[in-house]
Amino acid sequence: MSQRKKTIQRTKRRTLPPRRIDIRRPFVEHLQELRSRAIRVAVSVLVFATAAYFVQQQLVNLLLRPAHGQHFIYTSPGGGIGFLFEVCTDVGLILSLPVLVYEILGFLSPLLEHNVRRFIGRCVTVSAILGALGVAFGYFLGLPLALHFLSHQFTTSQITPLLTISEYMSFVTIYLAGSALLFQIPLILIITSRIKPLSPKRLIGLERWVIVVAFVAAMLMAPTVNIIDQLVIAGPILIAYQISVGLIWWTNRQPKRPKHVLELMESDRLAQAERLRRATEARRQVLLKRTIKTRSPGTVRRPLVI
Repeated sequence: MSQRKKTIQRTKRRTLPPRRIDIRRPFVEHLQELRSRAIRVAVSVLVFATAAYFVQQQLVNLLLRPAHGQHFIYTSPGGGIGFLFEVCTDVGLILSLPVLVYEILGFLSPLLEHNVRRFIGRCVTVSAILGALGVAFGYFLGLPLALHFLSHQFTTSQITPLLTISEYMSFVTIYLAGSALLFQIPLILIITSRIKPLSPKRLIGLERWVIVVAFVAAMLMAPTVNIIDQLVIAGPILIAYQISVGLIWWTNRQPKRPKHVLELMESDRLAQAERLRRATEARRQVLLKRTIKTRSPGTVRRPLVI
């Protein structure tokens, strides 16, 4: 077996073919598949929410820890049960996000090529990691600063904070979701660069606006005049942006092709050179035959008289 055939076979083994689209499936079957996947997601949310109910006390203590002893109330007979239901539902939704993403990709996988599916899978994994880092950052750093400022800056002898537990839960949920979204900046820039390549030089030129946006976000997340607290919030945003610029420069540079691809390209170049040599030789033979046929058998060339 020649080297070219071996290289082609090795490339076929390493590269998975894209999944074919079954255009003969009726629309009802797609709806049934969508319904079954939605049922699996709902069952996942129900299972995780039920599991969260058995550790509700630990979850409530975890959510109330950033308040540092602040007392809360509920203003209706069912307020406490509604709060527990909200906590368990939120935990079930958060823990079911990987299942939701998996079912969505499974439903759309016939429309995607193998490389695209792998890229989406990597983006989902990185997004989950960045989201977890953002939630941890907001929970341990940003949320205590914001609650301390909002609870102690607007109090007098006649005005004291009296918060309901549902309002506190809504504030914590929105705050942690915003922190998770802020940490998605590197992934958003990388996906944008894959769609339309971004210039690292231009991104560095826009850094002054990123600094302004970072400090505005820090002011919204921790509304305090202490510059140290502002740097604690704005610093990770700026670091994430710098990491994004470095990753975009790394991904947009000249790609290094794998060894089997270089071997295949070299074999193609040699085969093309061989085909060109054969074509040149065949053309020369045809021209030679035409020259011989144009000459008659008894023709004698007369010398050229000057």
